[in-house]
Amino acid sequence: MKILLRLPTWMGIALLWLVHFLPLPILAYLGRAIGHLAFYTKMSRTSRINIHACFPELSTIEQRQLVKKQLSALCTSLLELGVIWWAPKTRIEKLVTFKNIHFTENQTRPIIFLTPHFVGLEIQGARMSRVFRGIAMFAPHKNPDIDRLICAARDRLDDVIFVQRKQGLRPLIRGLKDGRRLYILPDMDFGENNDSIFVPFFNLPAATVTTLPRLAQLTNAVVIPTICYALPGHTGYQVEFFEPWENYPTDSIEEDVARMNRFIEEQIRRFPEQYFWGHKRFRTRPNNSEPYFYRWPQPLD
Repeated sequence: MKILLRLPTWMGIALLWLVHFLPLPILAYLGRAIGHLAFYTKMSRTSRINIHACFPELSTIEQRQLVKKQLSALCTSLLELGVIWWAPKTRIEKLVTFKNIHFTENQTRPIIFLTPHFVGLEIQGARMSRVFRGIAMFAPHKNPDIDRLICAARDRLDDVIFVQRKQGLRPLIRGLKDGRRLYILPDMDFGENNDSIFVPFFNLPAATVTTLPRLAQLTNAVVIPTICYALPGHTGYQVEFFEPWENYPTDSIEEDVARMNRFIEEQIRRFPEQYFWGHKRFRTRPNNSEPYFYRWPQPLD
């Protein structure tokens, strides 16, 4: 019985292995087809609600189009996991280019990469591991088969240490002091009791972790924002590095976290279809008496 329950997972993994030989444009074509189908399922619900809340200036038709594009980009990135897990590292080097990597050079202080959840995040990490000794925090996958595969894939990375979230900040601080580059992915809702404060995100109060300014303060690290986006025609990806933040952090934790959210919002507006809208970013509300945010009536038409 347990084998039958695990069969869909194994079939999905086998499919990823088969398609990882295909060129990226063909994977994008398949991803668009799957994404358009996903639009008519419950899989699209959270994305619909988030986009409806964050882009009120768009018409209903424009919001629907954006949801379809986002689901297509997400499904494409899922198909590309096979490339990250099994393709030769030289192929990943050819598929992912760097822009403004000079911002990371000649830095005498520890470096923290601010890395929002764009759909190219996994391939970004694989490519950057070829250049930087890294350290990052992660949470185990709920599916044990997938978790084992992800761990095996991460073992392929050149020199990256992964720390479980429950281990806290100490391993991250040690890694930074040891010269590793820290990847921080702060744009998720971890609840009100996880060192989070409410700051605006698309003009909505969002529970946001304070890890970035706290670690920068504790380690005297410089913060270099990065994003990863698909190139036109989906021929590859580009990792863009931004100028290191000056005067960061400040004496105001609220302003530091708000600055982080403003940067992420600016980049999302550049590539709204490539952001991971499937996360319940506004699940935690400032007033517990408010209705549950993700119970908004959104028809699946």
